[in-house]
Amino acid sequence: MRPGPLLAVLAVGATATGLVLAQAPGRPQPKLHEELPALTGDKASGGGAIGRSGTGANPNAIVAGDKLLAEPSLDQKGQPGEPVLGKGGFAADRMTSLKPDNKTGNDGTLQYVSVFNPDVLPFKRMSAFDAVGDDYTLHVARTVLTEIPVGGTTDPAKRDRFWGDVMVELKPGVDIPLPSVAPDMRILSYEVKPRIALKFSKDGSDNFYVRSDERSAAGQYRLVFYADADAGYFAPSLPAGSPMKVRDVIAATPPELRPVVPPQIIRAAKVTLANLRIDEGYDLSVAFNALVKHFRAFEPGEIKNPTGDIYRDLCDSQTGVCRHRSFAFMVTANALGIPTRYVQNEAHAFVEVWFPKRGWQRIDLGGAALRMNVTGADDKRLHRPRGDDPFAKPPEYQNNQYTQLEGEVNGLTDQQKAEKKKSLDQAPPSGAVATNGTNGGGAGQGSAGTAGTAGADANNGGGNPSAPQDRISPDPNRPVKSQDPKKKTPELLVTASDSSVYRGDLIHVEGLVRYAGKGLPDHHVNVWVAPAGQSGAGSVWLGNAVTRKDGTFSADLAVKAELDLARYEVLISTDEDAYYNGTFSQ
Repeated sequence: MRPGPLLAVLAVGATATGLVLAQAPGRPQPKLHEELPALTGDKASGGGAIGRSGTGANPNAIVAGDKLLAEPSLDQKGQPGEPVLGKGGFAADRMTSLKPDNKTGNDGTLQYVSVFNPDVLPFKRMSAFDAVGDDYTLHVARTVLTEIPVGGTTDPAKRDRFWGDVMVELKPGVDIPLPSVAPDMRILSYEVKPRIALKFSKDGSDNFYVRSDERSAAGQYRLVFYADADAGYFAPSLPAGSPMKVRDVIAATPPELRPVVPPQIIRAAKVTLANLRIDEGYDLSVAFNALVKHFRAFEPGEIKNPTGDIYRDLCDSQTGVCRHRSFAFMVTANALGIPTRYVQNEAHAFVEVWFPKRGWQRIDLGGAALRMNVTGADDKRLHRPRGDDPFAKPPEYQNNQYTQLEGEVNGLTDQQKAEKKKSLDQAPPSGAVATNGTNGGGAGQGSAGTAGTAGADANNGGGNPSAPQDRISPDPNRPVKSQDPKKKTPELLVTASDSSVYRGDLIHVEGLVRYAGKGLPDHHVNVWVAPAGQSGAGSVWLGNAVTRKDGTFSADLAVKAELDLARYEVLISTDEDAYYNGTFSQ
């Protein structure tokens, strides 16, 4: 083992020179890092967030399956081609209505902009419609905006967590469309640069908006927000318990969600329902699978012998791409009595349906395009739902669907695609918080906004109750975890650290995690100190950090007051994840 940077641990007032604490009065408190909190209860400490820095402020990172996702940088400038919400243009506009078209052939090249991490690609919610007019125009039934509060405690057993990162152009009192991951998305915290007070709201179809009422609001702002959403939205299923009939769904639907469909539209939809041989007296499982199967079996092409009734032409010919399938499904399901919305972004259209005991759920009906280009997804994770879609999947749906990352999808790495496609037996869902190498996040050491600290002195042979016992340690006296030959092993470097520090003070450490010369982003790093010249023996864990996009990290961690006054080496380690072996600095 090559020695790491040397650190001298001193005692306050221990010498005649009158040394003082290295943390001088008035110096800004650095953002701290802490061990993953235990996330087992309904209101577990931290709720999957790492290192909150204060009321209303974003955490340093969030847990997503076997990864830590660092907070996006507020200092990032607008990227080439990045949409500016509120300015108009591609991927920044919200449609207020939509009339179906008859261009049912293959889409050419789809363009999708990623703004979330983990990313729900290609299912970002930008425009959602819950009502249909007598000319088949889709619109929002209740356009009045309701303000939504910021904050709350997330429940990692039921809700998935996300970063949102957007550029917005603000004007005083003007509501700017804001994309969302789900209709019940909550904004737990936000940070904006330049700093300004923001308010969030949504309409009756759960289209989200952001605005500032400050008179000084003008120009472009970087908005980074921490959000969560119902995990069941991304993993649809029928209601649990006794089988339900469609009429049971109708009876259980709240008044504000009951579909209102014009009589002539109901008459047209009843033809489709008769062809599918379903009505409100059928079991929900039978009726809903019949609907999904029919509309997932659409194929691109030209409608032969069109009648002028676009809905009937689409249903009878089973022709069209994502927006045609979703439009026709939305009309048919609402006519049957199942609350259904049409949802669209710049690249894809899908539906969301409401079931009792389940709430809103996302249903993909597929699409057809030559290719899809993705921007903004560099170094991001793709969201992995907690369950697979259980509904009918005809061959037409399974063949070369870009929604399943098949075919030509540009802007994603092979690793991102492979990770997304792994079964839940091979890799955890994004909502999981008790992951390999963290032992469920440890014992919740440290409170929000405080540093994790070492739990034993350096002379106890490396024993450290603050660190989970399966953590990779640089101590050669501790059990060695075997490495998987199929996984890559990164290189770890400590690039800088304080050369001396007092017990109970903070130590600043910087480093790099890389593989084949390329920095690894969002990697969980453990920081240790060990007596100098002992090859890591007697190492004591101080806390952890998360690497940035370029693989670098920095951390300010508390030095336990019980440490002996001595010289130490600073060492780092990483835990095993789905792609990389755990290792320590060599």
